[in-house]
Amino acid sequence: MKTAIITGASRGVGRASAEAFAKKGYRLIINCRSNFELLDEVAAYLAKYTEVYPVHGAITGDILASALKIDLNSLQSIISDESEICQNSDSDPSADSDEIILVNNAGISTFNLAQDVSDDEFDTMLEANVSDMFKLTRAVIPYILKTQNGRIVNISSVWGVVGASMESVYSLTKGAINAFTEALGKELAPNHIPVNAVAIGCVDTDMNKWLEPEDREKLEEEIPYGRMASPEEVADFIYLLTKAPRYLTGQIIKFDGGWI
Repeated sequence: MKTAIITGASRGVGRASAEAFAKKGYRLIINCRSNFELLDEVAAYLAKYTEVYPVHGAITGDILASALKIDLNSLQSIISDESEICQNSDSDPSADSDEIILVNNAGISTFNLAQDVSDDEFDTMLEANVSDMFKLTRAVIPYILKTQNGRIVNISSVWGVVGASMESVYSLTKGAINAFTEALGKELAPNHIPVNAVAIGCVDTDMNKWLEPEDREKLEEEIPYGRMASPEEVADFIYLLTKAPRYLTGQIIKFDGGWI
């Protein structure tokens, strides 16, 4: 059965992505860091479309094993057997054959001068945006190697490409995601597992609700398209990216209305 693992799915782009994949027949494994009640509401709503596994907090290896129903011992043999890992041919696997999609969407931001960022704020940002993403990706890769049919999409930001004043730590973490995407894309290319990142611009989510109306208007005037993206537009593009030719890998693709 096709499975989509989507982090940060309680709201915004994560929720919209979960709904997009659910409506396409994907079983879901979704999580969030703190909005557990909201996540459960999302899971209950999407249950009318598909099987949903809501996870409060980190998605661990044990949770993956239970949800994906793949024996962990068999994964260890795959990890240690390079000849089995690299058996992919140029043919595209069937979309219905145990496909696993990982969408690393979860992330938090802060708006502050670099010198005013506390150690706790920095550590929390690094954990939420980078460490958790890496650990989940590391856990999922053996399952994709087992099925020989999967893709990884990391949700980044245009600030990871060019950097943003007052958001230096956020830019740092998104830049790390971009570098990891390019490196992992090369690492998994021999197995024909695409790894790409979507560097999104301004999206009309709770992350941008702090903007005053006049600030929002000025910001949207800077965007050539004339407005922020909707979470649904981003979700549609994420889904579209998972259907692109597998030769597309290791790329940072901006989705920003021509802004940056």
